Amino acid sequence: MAVDLHLHTTHSDGSYAPKDLVDYVRTFDVNVMAVTDHDDISGVKEAMERGRQVGVRVIPGIELSIEFPLQGRAHLHLLGLFIDIENSTLLKVLHYLREARRTRAMEIIERLQKQKIDVRFEELEQVVSGESIGRPHIARLLVQKGVVTTVKEAFDRFLGRGAPGFVAKKKLGLAEAIQTIHEARGLAIQAHPVSLFAKDFKELADYLDHFRELGLDGVEAYYSYHPQELTDFLLQYAAKHHLAVSGGSDFHGTAKPDIQPAIGTGHLHIPPEIVPALDAFYAAKYGEK
Repeated sequence: MAVDLHLHTTHSDGSYAPKDLVDYVRTFDVNVMAVTDHDDISGVKEAMERGRQVGVRVIPGIELSIEFPLQGRAHLHLLGLFIDIENSTLLKVLHYLREARRTRAMEIIERLQKQKIDVRFEELEQVVSGESIGRPHIARLLVQKGVVTTVKEAFDRFLGRGAPGFVAKKKLGLAEAIQTIHEARGLAIQAHPVSLFAKDFKELADYLDHFRELGLDGVEAYYSYHPQELTDFLLQYAAKHHLAVSGGSDFHGTAKPDIQPAIGTGHLHIPPEIVPALDAFYAAKYGEK
């Protein structure tokens, strides 16, 4: 059986509805998965219910974008695994992020209209499945309207950094994000450390040391775009500093067509034993679920 603890649905920027995602990952022999939509938990219940019906364990999760000083394409994301999706602190933070995303989407639409593109916010709302609006939804709308032929073209011409429709996203600070996940009795896991674009392992260790000081619980050592030497380093670092280890493909569907559940680009292997290890880490931190 296989494991994948980093998956997205239509409730953020994935192309599979939550229940359909559960069915799809089963074709890759996945029996433990986590739904980790961007700044959104509205698809978790549906996925968990479908999981109960078909014998797939669905771990409630989220992926948060973090405001952190990095250069160029580098970015910091934080996964929250095993979160209580009814937690009031988490819900308040997500409400703030949801409203910020809505305001951002309106600004993007206005910028596109100034480029003489016939697109309206009301049309965008018809594209969004969940509660959180993102640039991929706008990209899909541009494809639907024939403005561009692909989502990639939409980002290249209109939505990416430096393009005429680009508007920066509101993000949480790392300390606030970790605290929010802990308030919801979740584990704060640094997502895809490769995205930090550290120049060497020493710089990466420096980043991780800082994150640990703020309460980081673990690292996503197994990831679609991690070379083996990076995975090995992260496993050694986690063992040395008593951090939890997670792994996931970051499957989105059509938005990242080269990535599939559990296997990533074809070379990913997430050891199933990380799940009982994460359960034990959780029990040591919070007690039994």
